[in-house]
Amino acid sequence: MKKICIAGLATLLAGFAHSAAAAQNSDEWQFEATLYGWYSDVDGTIKYPGGPGSGGDFSIEASDLVSDLEFVLMGGFAAKRDRLSFLVDGIYMDAGASETITVTTPNGTPIRASAGFDLTTWIVSTGVGYDLVQGKRGTLAAFGGIRYLNADVEASLNLQGVPASRSDSSDVFDGIVGLRGAINLGEHWYIPYHGDIGTGQSDLTWQLFSGIGYRFSWGNVRLGYRYLRYEQDDDKLLQELDLSGPVMGVGFRF
Repeated sequence: MKKICIAGLATLLAGFAHSAAAAQNSDEWQFEATLYGWYSDVDGTIKYPGGPGSGGDFSIEASDLVSDLEFVLMGGFAAKRDRLSFLVDGIYMDAGASETITVTTPNGTPIRASAGFDLTTWIVSTGVGYDLVQGKRGTLAAFGGIRYLNADVEASLNLQGVPASRSDSSDVFDGIVGLRGAINLGEHWYIPYHGDIGTGQSDLTWQLFSGIGYRFSWGNVRLGYRYLRYEQDDDKLLQELDLSGPVMGVGFRF
């Protein structure tokens, strides 16, 4: 039941893969929505309070994240006409965790400390794509767009019996460019792929996806692996964020 709550409406990633795989020369608009679940691990770096130079790496397994998951909503939509496509995606996640981490003190000494955090995140992506290749063997499209990250973070740290806390809210806009498409293995089976990279208000953001899919008359089913990373300025509470794990999606065309 806990894994089921990860399933939302759709992702840009799934929309990218599916719309490229189903691309056809047509003067009519084609639309799609995808229900999917992303059983993601969360890794990253939080600059915990405690003085200059103090910091701690946090690493949360997917099972730990789901057990502390309060709410997840994922939705996306894609529209395509001939070689042109428009895509939008939103992911909302509210999660928290606590564990023992290793923290580096200002003098460089690593010590163990109990830490906790609550993370509320919006990741919204929009993009415009153009198919460079459309053929029997597959498709290849170039795209560009904007990815928006809103992260509300509350971090607490108990360092040798001295508690401290810090909170931060970030609104980050980044321009992204990338390639997406599909390699056809036959009439029904195909390999979707997607990769993008960008920067702007964050130092760097990028993601990769690939998997295997099967087409039906009404849509498709696909299974793959997705990795999404953010690198932010040193003054941010949430300095690095990595989301990675298997993705399963069901796409509906109309």
